Amino acid sequence: MSKPETPPVEPGEARRRLHLVPDSTPQPTREAAGPVPAVPALALDPETERRALEEIARARSELPDRDEAMFGTYLGSLVRRLEPTSEADPANILASLMAATGVYLGDGPHMRAGDDRHPLLVWPMVIGRTGVGRKGAGWSAAKRLLLATDPDFADRNIHSGLTSGEGLTQAFNEDEAGATGPDEGEEGKGKKRASLLPPGDRRLLAFETEWATVMARMKREGNTLSATLRAAWEGGNLSTLGVNARIVRDTHVGILAHITPKEFQAKLSASDMAGGTYNRFLPVLVAQTQFLPNSTGADPALLDRLAVDLRARLAAGAHLGQLGLTRDAAALWQRLYVEFGGYSADDGPIEQFLSRAAPNCLRVAGLHAALDGVELITVEHLAAAAAFVRYAVDSARAVFTTSNPKLSKLARFIADAGPAGRARTEISQQHFQGNEKAADITAWLDQLAADDVITKTFQRPEGRKGGRATEIYVANEHYELTNNAPDQGKR
Repeated sequence: MSKPETPPVEPGEARRRLHLVPDSTPQPTREAAGPVPAVPALALDPETERRALEEIARARSELPDRDEAMFGTYLGSLVRRLEPTSEADPANILASLMAATGVYLGDGPHMRAGDDRHPLLVWPMVIGRTGVGRKGAGWSAAKRLLLATDPDFADRNIHSGLTSGEGLTQAFNEDEAGATGPDEGEEGKGKKRASLLPPGDRRLLAFETEWATVMARMKREGNTLSATLRAAWEGGNLSTLGVNARIVRDTHVGILAHITPKEFQAKLSASDMAGGTYNRFLPVLVAQTQFLPNSTGADPALLDRLAVDLRARLAAGAHLGQLGLTRDAAALWQRLYVEFGGYSADDGPIEQFLSRAAPNCLRVAGLHAALDGVELITVEHLAAAAAFVRYAVDSARAVFTTSNPKLSKLARFIADAGPAGRARTEISQQHFQGNEKAADITAWLDQLAADDVITKTFQRPEGRKGGRATEIYVANEHYELTNNAPDQGKR
């Protein structure tokens, strides 16, 4: 199956697309409904353009650098066709397509890592600030393509509302021969629940736009969702052993989660890390790329053309079985296995979060191969997967630690002072040596305080009742600069 050509990058285009597209996006026409009235092209005044570019630059300044090789396969070519008419980060669109196509393919195509069987399930955790993160825009772009490809799948196999392990297992048809357990309907025993999924179909993509709410539910005493999710990532059977014991066989469950950095830091505890649920996820830190005030999204004609090829690739890939590696890819995988396996050597939160980077890389590479309709993963597939996983690694570090180098150094300077903290004048004169504006220093201190890294206090002059208090900044008692455990030392 031939791979569509990826549109070339325009000369001079920056690695990060920090630009604003004015209201001159070509408007699509629909034969059935008649032409869509064109929106007049409006020239942007210089001040509006300047403010827009500043907003985008500010939003993307927290993101780590990415290797464009992650877009070097078929899915990447789809992203390049969709991103010009979306404000979403292309990494967001790519992650959304990975999650959906991995579920669509079913449990036929898979990888073997030792004795473990790995379905091509990829669980992205899209992390972005409210508004400027444009998390929803990435899913919207991907979903429109999925609707054009298979509207029944988009309607019947994608659902939200994870609450408990029991609730997840009950999402599958109860009257299937492979499911066991009592039939309990609203009107009493013996009544069948309405099925969320098509009969006999065990593919489910759980799309959760408020993952912080799901995290809160998992912390409730007796909630089995965390354990059930760990089993779902492995693929196969799900079971809950309670009063209403239930076993569902041959499930194929994917997750696409959205959350803000602050919510993630506030709700994720050391016990969550130790439980191993979150090392199944691949964090993807995203932000808006452009302003499109009057965009109506991708042209429906383009979506239809892309959908024809995607539909054929999904159908062919679903019939594959165990995937392997070409000789060259096997040599590359040896190096990547050592690289990604090293993240499990430390007990810090970042390393625990990334301890399954190696099998996740293998899954992403297998997904790329399956969509190309081949049974052997190539170097190209593996290189794209490695670039995506490395971005996930850097995203996790950016979320758990300070991504701005100046913030990181300032936090260290304050932490080195111990309980005594640092006065504002010390920070300005000693640390920055008078080379930074007072407004910028205030903004950085406020950011560290908002992230629960430091606490602002006031100290009155000794021996006097009056006088102006001195601002003192103290590192939070349990804050660890390198591991950044924000769930501790809350004030």
